[in-house]
Amino acid sequence: MKVITFILETQQPVLATSFQGDPNSDVSYAYIPGSMIRGALIGRYLKRHPKLPDDILSDAKINQEVKRLFFDGNTRYLNAYLFCEKQKKRTLPVPLSWYRNKDEDLPQNQEPALEVYDLSQSEPEQVSLKGLSEKFCTVNERQVVLYREKRRINIHTARDRTKGRSSPTKHDPATNKVIQEGEGAIFCYEALDVNQTFQGVILCEDDDAQTIKDLLKPADIWLGGSISAGYGHTKIISEVKLEDIENWTEIGIESKKRVDRNHLKITLLSDTIIRDRNGQVSSDYLLVKQAIEEKLQFKSELPKPTNVFLNSTIVGGFNRKWGLPLPQDVALSAGSVFVFNNIKLTSEQIKILEREGIGDRCLEGFGRLAFNWLGEYREFSATPPELFRANETQLDEKYHDLAAQMAENILRQRLDQSLVKEVSDINLQGNITNSQLSRLEIVVRQGLTNPPSFLPLIELLSSLTSNAREQYRNTKVSGNKSLEQQLKDWLVKPIGNTDSWLKNPQDLEVNIAGISTKIKPDSDLATEYTLRLIMAVAKKAKKEKNK
Repeated sequence: MKVITFILETQQPVLATSFQGDPNSDVSYAYIPGSMIRGALIGRYLKRHPKLPDDILSDAKINQEVKRLFFDGNTRYLNAYLFCEKQKKRTLPVPLSWYRNKDEDLPQNQEPALEVYDLSQSEPEQVSLKGLSEKFCTVNERQVVLYREKRRINIHTARDRTKGRSSPTKHDPATNKVIQEGEGAIFCYEALDVNQTFQGVILCEDDDAQTIKDLLKPADIWLGGSISAGYGHTKIISEVKLEDIENWTEIGIESKKRVDRNHLKITLLSDTIIRDRNGQVSSDYLLVKQAIEEKLQFKSELPKPTNVFLNSTIVGGFNRKWGLPLPQDVALSAGSVFVFNNIKLTSEQIKILEREGIGDRCLEGFGRLAFNWLGEYREFSATPPELFRANETQLDEKYHDLAAQMAENILRQRLDQSLVKEVSDINLQGNITNSQLSRLEIVVRQGLTNPPSFLPLIELLSSLTSNAREQYRNTKVSGNKSLEQQLKDWLVKPIGNTDSWLKNPQDLEVNIAGISTKIKPDSDLATEYTLRLIMAVAKKAKKEKNK
């Protein structure tokens, strides 16, 4: 078999729609899915072979090549992940067994490094941990570089297809019935930004390598959704390389160097769709063991994994031939880690599994995995990539205020979503009266002035009568702290702390055309949303008492 590698650079934002976000937004994956690359090459192949029948999957002899290239699994189109120009390496998903101290963040420069703990080796004591927010990494022994894709958020308005603009809803003057639905809904695209490089990989049979290499020409390729609206233009900016699969592994380490280990550790390098023995798609971690047994045709069962770090996700797709979305399936997330004891696989068995993958849709890049990828280290030192400033879009000064306003609106939308989620998880348990909750609500509303202030609420808490204070102290917030203590914690530590309601404000940062907006701990925005949270909690408690 042969391995074809190439570098894609985004010339326009790329919309590889995932199932994230709210109903009025499309949020892209953090990478370019192999299914999109496969679909683009199918389109090119069909244009160059106009004599093919409409049913290219029939058993006709003329269809043998197209089926071999795109449908029967002989050729695999792997996901195009971010490319590290300095190391000349394709990044890989961050293992879900990696955690960091929850009070530490990735430094903005190379020093000092962030300590990353691999919990598949051991769990540190007396350290509060949280997962990594970065999606991709490169690894060199204990040195890790963490990568985060750049995204672009664009706001769009639905338009009437004939008029080319939004239109109002028309009503019958006499009956007020709707005659014609209007067009004008606001929706949001969160796409992969321009000037980012991704490395694509295609595994194919020797005889098909030149055909696929030819399909990668010309260099300009349109991928993903909304191509007619200024999205999807990518360009192959490097020479398309061809090498023998015997000299290549996805993690860059020969399999024979990974055999002699104390444990067998499997890391998923892409989302993985696996079916149980009844043919049902499932996220049961034991199905990974079952898939390995079936792939290697083991006669006896392997032992169960002793340690598992996994997440699940929903995957789908879009078929342009049908103009319809693909069925949605649950999948094990890329980065999931499975640790086995007392299992030894040979170098040849590891090669088979890493080349072929496991589960469904392997030809689209699903089911990729690596064995004993990481060294047996308890800790890794992580740094960000060296700062590189691409030619950023130079926004005219007269548009700065508009971009800043758009960024603030999007930030507020994200804060609203975080607030709703936080309130839904909070329950007040105790006998606090509706009159006390109403008084709390009124005082908080007084604090929502311009600028917002905690002063009215502080004065309320300091001047409570003994009866009211007793109610505040006997009312528990979600069974933990008293309402009095929780309110004080929110006032002292509004955001960015373990006791605050918004623990990771940096994840909500918005960048519009180089104009960045984020919520800061001592800002008016933090004060406003903390007050709104308290008001929402009081309203929810009153509503539940009135049921």
